Amino acid sequence: MIAGLVGKVSSLAPTFVELEVQGVIYGVHISLQTSQQLQENQEVFLHTTPIFREDAHWLFGFAQRSEQEIFQRLIKISGVGPKVALAILSTYDPLEFEALIQAKDLKALQKVPSVGTKLAGKIMLDLAGYFVENQPSHAPSAPLIQAVLALESLGFKKGEALKVCASLPADLSTSERIKQALKQLK
Repeated sequence: MIAGLVGKVSSLAPTFVELEVQGVIYGVHISLQTSQQLQENQEVFLHTTPIFREDAHWLFGFAQRSEQEIFQRLIKISGVGPKVALAILSTYDPLEFEALIQAKDLKALQKVPSVGTKLAGKIMLDLAGYFVENQPSHAPSAPLIQAVLALESLGFKKGEALKVCASLPADLSTSERIKQALKQLK
């Protein structure tokens, strides 16, 4: 099994990268989130998930382990193949996806190409409680994630919003966290 690749980006498309690793070029399917972090001729490390089927052998790569873990969880859901899972991860980064699952936001999930009402409901049902169970104690809370997303929608940069929101007391609700963060960001 190929768990990861370290190599130089020889060709980059929005959802596909060719990675040269010691003279061998690997074709790796990637999300738009990962693609935005790569540049041609850059030395990179990608976490990889190989998928072998009778008619095809695919390699999927991820800049972040959290993105890979979500991908691997999604493809276990009946009706969600690797292309749909990659489309979800191209639409939402891991924090945004976690927030919409915790908020049970079916409409946001249906914005992903190939995800209709039925499949969105199935994904929500299968992932109910997944992020809470797999969330390490140092991971951001739902109110923190939702506050960061709200501040991003107001035009603030994600890093700046996350830094301010994380510095606030942990017991604040989402709305209180947003109010206090706005005072500090203005």
